[in-house]
Amino acid sequence: MESLHGSDWDLVIAGTGLAPSLFALAVSRSGLRILHVDHHEYYGGDEAALSLSEAEAWAAAHSGDSKEDTSTSTAFAPRCFSHATVTRIDDGGEGANLPRRLGPQRAYSLALAPQIIYSRSNLVSALVSSHTHSQLEFQAVGSWFLASGSSSSPNLSRVPGGREDVFQDATLDLHAKRSLMKFLRFVGNYEEKENEWREWKDLPLPTALEQKFGLPPAFHGPLIALTLSASLPNDITAAEALPRVARHLRSIGIFGAGFAAVFPKFGGLAEVAQIACRACAVGGGVYVLGKGVSSVDETPGDDLTLQLSGGETVTTKRLVGSLGDLPLAVTNNTAWRTLVRGIYIVSGPLSPLFPSTSEGGVTPAGAVVVVPSTSEPAGPPIHILAHSSESGDCPSAQCVLYASTILSETTGSEDVDVDAMHRLDDAVALVLRSTLTTPTDGGESNAECSQLQVLWKLHYRHAVPQRQSSERHEGDGRILTLPHVSLDLALEDSVLGNVESVWAKAIEGEEQGRFLRFESRGGMGDDE
Repeated sequence: MESLHGSDWDLVIAGTGLAPSLFALAVSRSGLRILHVDHHEYYGGDEAALSLSEAEAWAAAHSGDSKEDTSTSTAFAPRCFSHATVTRIDDGGEGANLPRRLGPQRAYSLALAPQIIYSRSNLVSALVSSHTHSQLEFQAVGSWFLASGSSSSPNLSRVPGGREDVFQDATLDLHAKRSLMKFLRFVGNYEEKENEWREWKDLPLPTALEQKFGLPPAFHGPLIALTLSASLPNDITAAEALPRVARHLRSIGIFGAGFAAVFPKFGGLAEVAQIACRACAVGGGVYVLGKGVSSVDETPGDDLTLQLSGGETVTTKRLVGSLGDLPLAVTNNTAWRTLVRGIYIVSGPLSPLFPSTSEGGVTPAGAVVVVPSTSEPAGPPIHILAHSSESGDCPSAQCVLYASTILSETTGSEDVDVDAMHRLDDAVALVLRSTLTTPTDGGESNAECSQLQVLWKLHYRHAVPQRQSSERHEGDGRILTLPHVSLDLALEDSVLGNVESVWAKAIEGEEQGRFLRFESRGGMGDDE
């Protein structure tokens, strides 16, 4: 393309992660001259989905400590990802069974930061009102499971996800069902009962379940699993847990019987980001990958002067970007919240993890497995998001497991990393062994999993600042920042709320009050 040097823009957007891409969608019909850049060579930023070869190149580039690495175009902001290592177990030898070998590089779409989207998420409503939902194919996240036991005696138990599951669960006696139903009824409209729970809202969730609802410890694990909290059980307060459980219950049945959450096929959040960028390009936005913002001249009274990686200089009235894509200083005392993540490609479909959501219902492509800590003292749980080949993440007859656990220490200790990675490996091994003894929908043993093997795995750290601002300058407004997407396993409504807040500051005039509410483009439809 022609050089950008000397060009003038109304708006420059830095980064193609989920938040800046949704912002680009929001301004896609504003009529502004928009330049959207990303120093990565791919769309999606921190929420990107990568092929196998891209993931291995990414791991090599993120193998060091993010606090010490200054190789990115935004050297003032430490990178979110670090300590990445790849292990390839597949030998690729001739004569090996095809399901036990890695497929073609482009047959994989591995998400760096996978999240589920609850059916009542405000993102879902925004995708519908902006007429971009038709370009996405959503897959159901079906069951929640608890994995426990030992290598010799693994156990995989399905978590009752709502009232219907409680009634149908033959393992629960009548007293247990009554206690669970009492809790679920309370959660259903807990906001209207604040006077009842104000006094015990700061109690640990296990204590509140036992003291206020008569639920013994055996029932705490499944309900904690529904919160998707990465914290230790006793660190989750009732006030934190109630909205999380309510979010789950209220989302069941919105898109189909028996499930509460979805994720987009072919890359998850990365697919949403790319569709949003495409809509901005249709509206006239100019896109350039492999080029970021290196420096900003904020001379008062003038347009901003930006230097791009490669040396080109452009001017703009306003700059919007994610915190990791702008050359803004981050203080050394910034507190970071860190996950240790693992991506595992498995040589089997793991059918027991994807039972039909209901009689005659859909077969989901996603599942959630929670592996509680068995150490003394107890550590944080491990969460595993399982994606079947129907997710578009991997070839047929394989499965991708995304495992994560919170890193309780932030000292950078290599021993902490190694311990967490071993815990992820052990949790994945426990899940694989437990699927061997779990009946499928037809009641038969899972013989197809008898030769399960991890073919490839990627470990890495993922950190985001705990406190993030959505505005760079309070009285100026020429530079607006979008916080990182949180490390929560379910996409939070605050992501879209932050985008709307920045959009309201960046757009003036007739667009105000119509955030992501568009008319359908005549005659363009899904090819838009």
